[in-house]
Amino acid sequence: MKKKDQKIGCSVYDCKHCNCEEDSCKLKEIKVSNCKGSGEKETTMCDSYQQKKD
Repeated sequence: MKKKDQKIGCSVYDCKHCNCEEDSCKLKEIKVSNCKGSGEKETTMCDSYQQKKD
C-alpha cells in the first residue's frame, strides 16, 4: 500500500530544507530526536536541520 504524501510544516527559515514561502519542509521525510529523553513533545527536535549558507 502506497503512503500518501504529507506536508511537513516548518518555520525554521535558516534551515536549507525549509520552503519559506509555504512554511513547509522540502524533504519527503525528516529525522527527529528527543533532546532530553523525557518523551515530552516540547523536547522533540528536527534532526534533519542544516543551516543555510549566505
